[in-house]
Amino acid sequence: MTTNTETMTRAYSLPTSRTIVNLMLGGFAGLGFWELFSAVPTAWFAEFPLEPPELVKALFYHQLGISISTPLAKLLHFVTGFLLYPLGYWLLTRWVKTFGMPADGWIWGVITYFIALAFFAPLGGQHFLLNDVPRLSFMSLVGHAIYGWLAAYVFETLEARESRA
Repeated sequence: MTTNTETMTRAYSLPTSRTIVNLMLGGFAGLGFWELFSAVPTAWFAEFPLEPPELVKALFYHQLGISISTPLAKLLHFVTGFLLYPLGYWLLTRWVKTFGMPADGWIWGVITYFIALAFFAPLGGQHFLLNDVPRLSFMSLVGHAIYGWLAAYVFETLEARESRA
């Protein structure tokens, strides 16, 4: 059975391959920002950089008893940042609710913060929202919010450009 997404309502259509590419480009833009932000200004302000691969490693160890390598943890974090989170943004704004830009991007960024630090951090043996290091938690919130806005902005700009063509 095949599905013709052109005849489906926008709310329930599947993303086209071009939309997935645009989501990934937005994700790469957001992730590029995140990598710089988590390493430099965060370390200056919070006295520690944010280390998402370490959270990934802790999560695998605490939940599955598996020790994974740093390169694999980085790969999983990168795939999450350039593909999975952008797909989540698309599902949320196309299937659930949209408030328009820039609100959609900011909201999605804050959601990614809660996914990482309210859900995954405790599962990896860390404090809820990293409340034991509040400046690090704050910088994570700021970084995730800007990541979400930037990824959404790039994606929505590319989508708008293609719909005009």
